[in-house]
Amino acid sequence: MRIWVTGIGVVSPLARGARATMDRLIAGERAFAPLSLFEIPGTRARIAAEVRDLSPEDVAPPGEAEGWSRTDAMAVLSAREALAHAGVDPAAMPVDLVVGGTTAGMFETEELLAWLSHDPSAIAPLKRMLSHPLSSTADHVRAAVGPFRRARSVCSACSSGANALLLGAAWLRAGLSTRVLAGGADGLCRLTYTGFGALAAVDPDPCRPFDRRRAGLNLGEAAAFLLLESEDAARARGAEPIVELRGWATGAEAHHITNPEREGRTAARVMRDALRCAALTPSDLDYVNAHGTATPLNDVMESAALRACLGAEVSRIAVSSSKGQIGHTLGAAGAVEAAITALAVARGVMPPTGGLEEVDPECQLLHLKEAREAPVRAAMSNSFGFGGTDSVLVFAQPDRFPPPLGAGGAPVRRSVVVTAAATIGPLGVLATRGGAAYLEPGPPPAEGSIAFNTGAHLDLARARRLDRAGRLTTSAILTALSDAGLGGAAPGDAGAGDPADVAPSRTLPGAIVGASFGSVDASTAYMRRIYDKGAKYASPADFPNLVPSSPVGHASIYLGLRGPVFAMADLGATAESAMVTAIELITAGEGEALAAGSVEEASPMIERCLGPICSQVVSCGVRSEGAAVLLFESAARVRERGARPVATVAWWSSWRGDGAGMLAGAPAPAPLRAPGEVAQRAQPSAPSPAAVFVGRSEERLTVCLRGSPWAEVPCSTLAPRAGDHEGAGGFAAAAAVAALASGALASVLVLGGAPDRGYAILLVAPGDA
Repeated sequence: MRIWVTGIGVVSPLARGARATMDRLIAGERAFAPLSLFEIPGTRARIAAEVRDLSPEDVAPPGEAEGWSRTDAMAVLSAREALAHAGVDPAAMPVDLVVGGTTAGMFETEELLAWLSHDPSAIAPLKRMLSHPLSSTADHVRAAVGPFRRARSVCSACSSGANALLLGAAWLRAGLSTRVLAGGADGLCRLTYTGFGALAAVDPDPCRPFDRRRAGLNLGEAAAFLLLESEDAARARGAEPIVELRGWATGAEAHHITNPEREGRTAARVMRDALRCAALTPSDLDYVNAHGTATPLNDVMESAALRACLGAEVSRIAVSSSKGQIGHTLGAAGAVEAAITALAVARGVMPPTGGLEEVDPECQLLHLKEAREAPVRAAMSNSFGFGGTDSVLVFAQPDRFPPPLGAGGAPVRRSVVVTAAATIGPLGVLATRGGAAYLEPGPPPAEGSIAFNTGAHLDLARARRLDRAGRLTTSAILTALSDAGLGGAAPGDAGAGDPADVAPSRTLPGAIVGASFGSVDASTAYMRRIYDKGAKYASPADFPNLVPSSPVGHASIYLGLRGPVFAMADLGATAESAMVTAIELITAGEGEALAAGSVEEASPMIERCLGPICSQVVSCGVRSEGAAVLLFESAARVRERGARPVATVAWWSSWRGDGAGMLAGAPAPAPLRAPGEVAQRAQPSAPSPAAVFVGRSEERLTVCLRGSPWAEVPCSTLAPRAGDHEGAGGFAAAAAVAALASGALASVLVLGGAPDRGYAILLVAPGDA
C-alpha cells in the first residue's frame, strides 16, 4: 500500500496558501522584518518572520475568539486548504487528525500568566486560558474543520510537525486509518523569542544557513498540513496524488537537551532509516530540504550527517534550507518544510537557501543559492528538535519507484504486550507489582508535592539539568526498564562505533510521555521575570525545560533511549493518549519497546485555572502529583529476549465525542462467577474475571460504559489514593498491570477521558488474549 499526498495547505510569513508560498520561495523572497507583535526591551534581536494581518477573530466561530490563538487560526486556515486541495470533506468520509506544535496559545496567555503569578489567591478559571494547552490547536481544528475520527497532539520540539506526519503514516501503513490530515502549527510568542535569545542562538540580522558568517537563527511562525491517503482509498474516490510519501524515521540522539551531536551520527542513522523505509538509496535522491537553522552547531552537524548518509552522491544532490526565507517556525517547521519538499518534487523546482553567500568550509554540500528547475525523483526533509529528536521524511514522484518494502498486501499488525509498569506518587516509587497498592483502602494523599528523593534514584551530577518533571519522568522510566530486565541508566552520549549508530531507530528503546499543560509554573515564573525585569533575565538554563517535550527528552538523554522519543498532550487523558500512541506505533512496526505515560506536577495554576476551564477537572479531592508509565514491547521482541510479559494488549480504541457506543467493538469481559463461587485471587491459574479501572470518576466514562457488557463489572477509581489530577489515568493503567501480574484479575478495561475525547485499553493476563 502506497501513501499518497493528495492535499497541501500552508500559511507562512511569505503568503497564505501553499502555491503562493512556494512561488515566493522560488523567487528568493525573504520574510524578515521588524517584530510588530510585541515589544521586549533589552533583546539583542528585533526581527522575525511574522504572518501579517492575522487575527483569531477572523477564523474563530462567532463569540469564541477569546479562547483562540494565532496558532489555532493558522492551523485552521492551512487545514482547510489541504482538505479543499484534496477534495475531501471529513463529514462525508473518515479522516483522522494529528497536530504537532510547541507554543499553542502561549502568546495570548503569557501576559496573563505573569500577572496571575503575582497574586496566587486571584487565580480563577478564565476563558482566555482555553487556548493555552498544546492540545487546544487540535481541538479548534476539529471544531472548525472536522469532524475527525481521532485527533492527537504531538510535541518533539522543532521536529513536532514531522513526527505528526510520521504518526499519520504509521496509522495508514498499519491499516488503522485510510486518511490522515497531519501537520503542525506554531505562533510567535515572547517566551520562545527571549528563550532563544538567552541561548545566544538568534541573529539580529536576517539569518544565513550554512554561511561562513552565520550567527544564529531567526524565529518565524507558520502552519502546514498534508492530507495523507492510502493509494486504494484515493483511487476509489478518483483522486490524483501530488507526491508519494515513501519513507520516514525518527530517533533520539540521547546527547544534550539543546546542542546536537557534532558528528551527526544519529541524524545520519535516521536518514538511512528513512531511505530504508522508502526502499530507496542515495542514488535515487535529487534534493534535500535541510533543517538548516543557521546556528553554528546545527549546520556543521547536519552537513556531516548528510555526507555520512549520502556518500559519493552528496556532490550531486542539491540541498537548501527554507529557514533562510521564512525563519525557524519551531513545531510547525517539520510540516512546513515537508510541504515545501513535496511541492519541489511535484513541480520539479527546488527553492534556494536565502542569505547564503559564502559556504562554510565545514558545511560543504551542493547548496542552492538560487532556485533550480530540474526533475526531482525523490527528496528528503530533515527535522531536528530540542532533546535530540531527529525525524526524516522521504517524498517521491508517484509511481516512479516500485512499492516500498511492506507496502504490498494486507497490513501487518504486530501483537503488543506490557513487560513492566512504574509509578511515582504519594505511595513512593513503585515497580510493576507495587502499583496494586493504589487499589488498597487508605487515606488520601497529602496536599502539595509528593516526597521524592532524587539522589535515591538518579545520579545527582548527571541529573543536574533536569527539572522536577524531568526527574520524575526519568525515574519512572528507569524503574520500568529495570523491572523489565532492560538494564539501568546508561549515558546516551556514546562514542563512534556505538552499535546504536547502525541499528534501525525502530528497534531501539524509546519513550512517549506527556503532561496535560506542560511546565506551567516554571513558564509563569520565567515570564514574570521577563515582564518585571526585562529580556536580560531570561534564563538559558530554564528555557529548554519549558518545551512540552522536555521531560521525556531529558529522560532519553539520561537513560540512553535512542528510539522514538516525543510527548503527547491531551488534557486529562494525556497518559492514555501516550499509551495508545505507543501501542499503535509498535503495532505498525515503528517501535519495539516504548515507555509511555504522563507526568503531572502539583500546581496552583493548573488546579485553580487550567484544570477547571480546560480539562474540567474540578477537584473533589486532594490533587497531589506524580508520574506513571507502562513499558510496551512487541510480543516477538519479548520472546526473542526470553522475557515474560505481565499483560497483553487485547484491544484499544480512541475517539472524539461523548463516547457513547465506543465500546461496541471491545471483547466482552470474562464471564462472571456463579453465585457462591469461591474467589481464588492468589492463584494465577484461576484469576478473578474482569474489572474496569479509571483514574477519575467522571460522567463521560459512565456514558461510554452505558449499554456495554463492561458496565456490569466492578469499577475501581484511583484518584482517592493517587491524587485527583489529570494524570490519574496513568496510575489506573499501572494498577491494572499490577492486578494482572499478581493474578488478581484476568482482564482489565482501562478507561480515560477528557472533554470531548476518550481512550480505552483492554489488558488481559498473559496467555489470555
